[in-house]
Amino acid sequence: MRLPAICALLLPTAAAFAATLPEGVRFAAGAVNSLRVGGGLAVYASETAAKHVLLTHARRDAIGLLGSAEVIAPDAELGLFEHPERFWESFETARFHDYAQASTKVPVQPVHVTRAVRGGDVLDLDGAKVTVLATPGYTAGAVSYLIEWHGSRIACTGDLIYGHGQLLDLYSLQDAVPAAKARGYHGYAARAGDLIASLRAVAAWKPDVIVPAHGPLIENPQASIHRLIDRLQAVLRSHFTTDALRWYWGDDNLRTRAGKALDGTMPDWMPMAEQAKLPQWVIPISNSRLIVSTSGAAFLIDAGYAKIIPELEALRAAGRFKTLEGIWITHYHDDHTDNAQAAAGHFTCPIYFNTRLRDILEHPGAYRMPCLTTNPIRGDGAREDASTMRWHEFKLTMQFFPGQTLYHDGLYLERDSGETLYFTGDSFTPSGMDDYCLQNRDFLRPGEGFLYCLDVLAKTKPGTWLLNQHVEPMFRFTPRQMETMRTQLDRRIGALRDLAPWPDPNYAIDEGWARLYPYGSTLGPRERVTLSLKILNHSPRPETYRVEWHTPPGLRLVKSDGRATIAARKEGAVSAVFEGSAEGLHMVTADVEFGGRTLREWTEAMVRVR
Repeated sequence: MRLPAICALLLPTAAAFAATLPEGVRFAAGAVNSLRVGGGLAVYASETAAKHVLLTHARRDAIGLLGSAEVIAPDAELGLFEHPERFWESFETARFHDYAQASTKVPVQPVHVTRAVRGGDVLDLDGAKVTVLATPGYTAGAVSYLIEWHGSRIACTGDLIYGHGQLLDLYSLQDAVPAAKARGYHGYAARAGDLIASLRAVAAWKPDVIVPAHGPLIENPQASIHRLIDRLQAVLRSHFTTDALRWYWGDDNLRTRAGKALDGTMPDWMPMAEQAKLPQWVIPISNSRLIVSTSGAAFLIDAGYAKIIPELEALRAAGRFKTLEGIWITHYHDDHTDNAQAAAGHFTCPIYFNTRLRDILEHPGAYRMPCLTTNPIRGDGAREDASTMRWHEFKLTMQFFPGQTLYHDGLYLERDSGETLYFTGDSFTPSGMDDYCLQNRDFLRPGEGFLYCLDVLAKTKPGTWLLNQHVEPMFRFTPRQMETMRTQLDRRIGALRDLAPWPDPNYAIDEGWARLYPYGSTLGPRERVTLSLKILNHSPRPETYRVEWHTPPGLRLVKSDGRATIAARKEGAVSAVFEGSAEGLHMVTADVEFGGRTLREWTEAMVRVR
């Protein structure tokens, strides 16, 4: 494996730490750091030949040059090191209807592990005593190496901590909470509790210095660990104050999901919103809603339910409606889209959605997002933001509404008799905001994400009822509750700004800021595909992004772009053309460099050659 160039603008030079590290220990800062102990031991990577290299976790962005060294790595992640092809072969189909949200920054090429270790193992490596400490958190099976050398105590912790109390990102902590019966999709930074416990275990060892896989040496471990825990808990406290899942699962479940990370304390939860029964002209069908006009015509909100067509036919046979004249899609998730195209064909009606959803609805396989459908939606029903449509006694306003996910819209319904409803998709419940899946790409910035949605709702007619298709009653928030949600979002932005070592905190919560498109593609031998590395510059200033493409065996790189300057808060792209040369599943990855940091193999795409 290749070790990228040192990022001089991001990290201090090794010489700056000469006073911190004992004689015989050398630190090289880079895209992946390297620590050399004595003549033959290295951690993370080795710039020159080493006898042993210690790896803390199976993330390809944390594995540097290994050469011919014997690799020591955590047993819990051995499969990802030695047989990554098994992960990718499974993930090719598992990425659809995916509710696990496992990180995909795993190796794409195998790493032979000479010795697999577990917490509690003690190694004697070329005169260095190395104690293995299980430190799950950033990954589920990560370890740290506690090295004793000539009276000094050096903790190599991988990505458990960055700098003076920071963390590379939050989305890598997304995971299931079995005790709460919550899948990974619903586990907002669920490994935060494990990470905090791991940090405390490292602190209890009282290291003199922490050497992370990324970022500068940490010369004040106790203060840095304490600061990271405080900042991370501030983010989580803000989230759980307005937790949407509390409506579905109750207070005790929230205590289970939040308790470990918050040391058993609970935030002051927002009171439940006012609730009311649906009007007779809105019929619930699983997680769809059917609006029925006095004319007998009907309009459907979402169609993911497997039995939506027979249920509609039963209602029609019972005289509840005569004709279905349209379907509105609130967001791309499979449980809202799986049967939309079939229902539209069965009832010969159009499907409507905001223009920003068009591509992910038409080409779901081109994306790496949670809950993708395998049933594309096609047609000419895309509508621009705030476009209106007169439908019988209703005025329908179709709006962009990036709440639960970036690819989300809302429908504002005004009835001639005065009632007003807002179909929010899955963005709100009576207890708060559906922002529990970080991979859904909820941005935290004024004028975006849930702050944007709250602005939209503030402009509706006072007394407007909100409808979430998973929530049987409709509900509405008081002005004080709306302000509570704004306040918590503002607090979270501030806490993330302290937590994240990036020019904007959204880099730490938006895994898709750099993404390869299409994510999945299929070629024949000698056929070509163009992959675009789409980059959303979250920074408040223009940034120049430099890209290095990694071409796997089985593909040939025909041509490529290497850089792009992108305006603040805008998306740009660089592209590469690949040609199929051998059958099989091939993983293309790309390094991304900007602002003095190089991110190794930061994103990937799957290319199947048949």
